[in-house]
Amino acid sequence: MNYKGYRVGSIEKGLLKIILGVRNNELPFKYSETFSDILKTARQKSEYSDTVKRMVKKGLIKYLNKDGEVKIFLTNKGKSIAQEYYLRDYKQIKKPKKWDGKWRMVMFDIREDKRKIRNLLRFHLKKIGFIQVQGSVWVYPYPCEEIVTIVKTNFKLSDEVIYITTESFEKDTYFRKFFKL
Repeated sequence: MNYKGYRVGSIEKGLLKIILGVRNNELPFKYSETFSDILKTARQKSEYSDTVKRMVKKGLIKYLNKDGEVKIFLTNKGKSIAQEYYLRDYKQIKKPKKWDGKWRMVMFDIREDKRKIRNLLRFHLKKIGFIQVQGSVWVYPYPCEEIVTIVKTNFKLSDEVIYITTESFEKDTYFRKFFKL
């Protein structure tokens, strides 16, 4: 698989997502795969150290010595790629047993020359489970700020996208019925 000119293998992809999940406490859930899920065959296990060396050479990860302990960290490039794969693999948020009575709204104003990014944002909002209220206003009844933040960061939309939590809005009865609340 390629990412902006870089060949990223399945093992690299998995390792990036695991490191992102371990290092980034803001994710809505920890990435569920483990090293044993990724390194299934003897060949993959034997190639692990070469894979990590390649990832360092590509600038995806780096080693840091902190307090006498060597730790692996994602570089900005590695974090960007990991977030991209995380978004691709992301599944709809599990509904809590009881609704907390708050709506999550996303509003955006993205220029016409960024139409592709605007369409990608809409795609990811639908994938999360949001429903469109008006042109650039989307609503969802369950907590999802973390994944919306990742989408905003991944597409560099921090100034164009607003996340709001509110207890009610005009005509929310239709959406209560839609979400069966």
